Amino acid sequence: MHAAVGFSDNPDTNLAGAQAAGEAVRRARRRDECDLVMLFATARHDASALLGAVRSVVGERARIAGGGAVGIITNDCYGYAGDQVGAACFWLEDSTVDILSEGGLHEGEFETGQRLGRRMRGAGISKDSQVMLFYDTIDRTQGGLRLLMATHLLAGIENEMGFLPDINGAGMMGDYACSAVKQWIGSDITDHHAMTMTFGGDVRVDSVIMHGCRPATGYYTVTKAMGPVILEINGRPALRFIDETLGGSISPEAYPFFLLFGVHSGRRWAEYDENIYASRLCLAIDREHDGIVMFEPDMTEGTEFQIMYRSFDLDYMKPKIDGVFELVSGRRPVFGFYINCAGRAAGYGGVDIEDAVVLRDTVAGRVPTLGIYTGVEISRVQGRPRGLDWTGVFCLFSVPE
Repeated sequence: MHAAVGFSDNPDTNLAGAQAAGEAVRRARRRDECDLVMLFATARHDASALLGAVRSVVGERARIAGGGAVGIITNDCYGYAGDQVGAACFWLEDSTVDILSEGGLHEGEFETGQRLGRRMRGAGISKDSQVMLFYDTIDRTQGGLRLLMATHLLAGIENEMGFLPDINGAGMMGDYACSAVKQWIGSDITDHHAMTMTFGGDVRVDSVIMHGCRPATGYYTVTKAMGPVILEINGRPALRFIDETLGGSISPEAYPFFLLFGVHSGRRWAEYDENIYASRLCLAIDREHDGIVMFEPDMTEGTEFQIMYRSFDLDYMKPKIDGVFELVSGRRPVFGFYINCAGRAAGYGGVDIEDAVVLRDTVAGRVPTLGIYTGVEISRVQGRPRGLDWTGVFCLFSVPE
């Protein structure tokens, strides 16, 4: 496998698509057409025009897969909440990739997961298969905003397959306003799909999770919930409980994209280990029911959690990323893919340091790297794929030397 990455933030969609794809092709220094393009762009770009612009560079042979991103990161550039486009071109050589998809996600995440799982099982995907999962996070078909849930999608896949393979991936969105965006799957332009890219042959994908947060409190228990809405904590109305716990230092109106809970699968009061935590981010508050609306619906009755605080020191990232490179010792790293919560962007999260810069400086050109700012991140916690929030997931693709 050979890969190369390109970037653009040109507001002209035709120029942006040609620039991002053209930069990737030039950097590859190959004369043959690529086999696969991973394409991501913000909601400002027209999906059809962008696809045509990329096709004008890579030709008709390549399969194109991707969708919305709040922003893009590469080895040289990063940006978000603007006109960013990122393209990674692949020449598979001795490697393979199978792309499967199922639509109707807005009509039922679990059912879509079941259908996708059926196709995955038919394609021979095993527990050890290297799977990337991308799905459309935003549903505006009913006029308002509804987030589509990774928890239900993964449950549907597992229900059909009887297990979950090694999955990393993202719930895609195109901007902070949660605008509806399109997806590219093969040669099709669509929406509300779940798509898997399963790499085979000689490809291995190793990954690491970076939360960048630590527990700030003891343990509390969800005592009533309805879907993604936490209604009661420790037997009291959730919104009032958190407000009193925080001492009124933060207005409840500031909870969305700020209030962060940590759910872990380890032993209570054990030494902190972020690898066993799943972060859960507040999406909105429900004043009518004194509830807190979360990005995922898995904080059900009986769930124990801690309130988390964010670290403003990103030094934890370098050893984690370097550790993944150490894992592939004896193999050839070919591509880095970073799945980054949009809330971690410095301009949105209120921090001084961009994790995109830390990523760039740590990778230091060892592999071509593409990153996307997302709504939900998916990776393994304690060996089990889960939807995550406020998380960076670095995936390193490698092949034999």
